[in-house]
Amino acid sequence: MKKYFVVVLLVLFATAALLSGCGSSEKPAAPAAQKFVYKLGHVYAPDHPFNSGLKEMADSIKAKSNGRLEIQIYPAAQLGSEKDMGDSLSRGLVDMGVIGPGELGKRYKPVLAFDGPYTFRDADHAVKVARGDIGKGLWDALEKESKIKTLDTLYYGTRWLTTSKKEVKTPEDMKGLKIRVPDQPMSIAIAKAMGASPTPMALSEAYLALSQGVADGQENPIATIVTQKFLEVQKYLVLTGHVVQMTPIVINSDKYAALPPDLQKILMDEVKIATDKINAKVKGDEGKIIDDVRKAGKVTVVTPDMDAFRKATRVVVDENKASWGPELYDKIQAVK
Repeated sequence: MKKYFVVVLLVLFATAALLSGCGSSEKPAAPAAQKFVYKLGHVYAPDHPFNSGLKEMADSIKAKSNGRLEIQIYPAAQLGSEKDMGDSLSRGLVDMGVIGPGELGKRYKPVLAFDGPYTFRDADHAVKVARGDIGKGLWDALEKESKIKTLDTLYYGTRWLTTSKKEVKTPEDMKGLKIRVPDQPMSIAIAKAMGASPTPMALSEAYLALSQGVADGQENPIATIVTQKFLEVQKYLVLTGHVVQMTPIVINSDKYAALPPDLQKILMDEVKIATDKINAKVKGDEGKIIDDVRKAGKVTVVTPDMDAFRKATRVVVDENKASWGPELYDKIQAVK
């Protein structure tokens, strides 16, 4: 009998405890918020304005998302060349990147118009087109073709020529010069139209090629020319200004879609803020850097016959306008 009462008491205590738990005001712990860690790669040196600006952007995104979205920046081609990153982004193997129109245009040809010779009058014109209806149409079509989504577009700078063998003032002076260019259609075509022998290679290989005489010169915006140390192995800086270049910040479409709406908004807002800051710095520094190069006196700064270079490279536009799409180049020119 005693055993019977003990069992009953134990059952009553267990039932009371269970009922007490069911009526408790305490709620089960909420699941932890999902964290996203994305890698962003680019080919530029750690001291290039792009890298410092993107790192600042990443810090702000992490803070404003309370650590839920972390963007890790990999400079100096750590995630591969532009070609490598473009291929990997399309397949979702790289999350984000900074990739120029010359590479993106391999996936949707009309984007190549952005790398055409003298397509843009200046940086302001280029930014207005890239962020306007023309740019939006191109970036949307690119995404459909490649799963590469453009978040915004950086002003990379105006491309100048450097040489080691001789001073260049006209396209005639370019004959016989081996000029390193990116392995991209517009860059190769422009170098040929200028009269040079294009030598395509990755940016990371260019310094060695210049120092060993594999290439006689190269062409890039001044920030890249300086941060890649090209002037250590070049004698002339030639202000051809043959391309005013915009370079998109891109993300794999699926990686973007995986973000909750609030993180998508934080990402888009912070990319826009960073782009404005970086563009202002690159634009503001260009003239000062060239002046500093001129004052240092180690490299001769040459003002060439711009009309001659425009005339010589016009063939590149004429040969590609049809493949860029009906009147795209003319529409770009008409933007005020």
